[in-house]
Amino acid sequence: MAKNEKKTIYYSDELHDDFADNGIKTKKLSEDYKYKRNIVSRFFGKILWVLIIPVVKLLVLILYHPKYVGKKEVLKKVKHGSYFIYSTHTLDLDPLIPPSFNSLKYCIIAASADTFSINPILSWIIRSLGGFPVPNCKKMYYNYVKFMHEEVKKGHRVLMYPEAHIWPYCNFVRPYTATSFRYPVFDNVPIITMTSCFTEKKKGKKPKITIYFDGPFYPNNNLPQKQAIQDLRDQAFNAMDKRAKENTTYEYIKYIKKADDESAL
Repeated sequence: MAKNEKKTIYYSDELHDDFADNGIKTKKLSEDYKYKRNIVSRFFGKILWVLIIPVVKLLVLILYHPKYVGKKEVLKKVKHGSYFIYSTHTLDLDPLIPPSFNSLKYCIIAASADTFSINPILSWIIRSLGGFPVPNCKKMYYNYVKFMHEEVKKGHRVLMYPEAHIWPYCNFVRPYTATSFRYPVFDNVPIITMTSCFTEKKKGKKPKITIYFDGPFYPNNNLPQKQAIQDLRDQAFNAMDKRAKENTTYEYIKYIKKADDESAL
């Protein structure tokens, strides 16, 4: 690839296409997957959390050196209780970013089954540090919801990626469903959004990253539950979409949608 030539990715489905390119062969998780961690996992999780946070902060600084806009003001409004973080999914290691700030407040992180398909030891470490898999079958759903409810009661943060799949350095917010917004509505807790925006660097190939914080947004208790879930999703999407359109000025990777006849091939 020439120095100034952009990488181009062709996509057909904003909701389901995944460009993580991690080479992991996804394993189907057990239908009775135990989300609740045992005593050993909780104990070592606390130790690992204390030990690894300085490493995480250093990694985020070295890899991304992000600038934060609105972080202090938004986090101040939700510091006394649990809240959900909804973030764009455009960086390989963006799940490291929320634990790197406000590190005294524990953060659990929704992850795909890929994360738990690498090897048993790494999966155990990820789980001990707060990672938990999104259900890949209906029977997992009850334990999933129960686990999240218990974590919210403990005052923990919950990190979600409504776009579901990673699109590296994508400079627009992809449309996403309201599915993941049912949980803050169930527990009547606020959400905040994090939107990664990209601008060209004077030096270096990869773009400069600025992360914008918005919110908090609250469930509308005057609406029926289904409408309240959609309303919360719309509040989040509108904030993220506005940030991306106003502040992303550089296209490091070009995403082009395939024509309908190409998608059918």
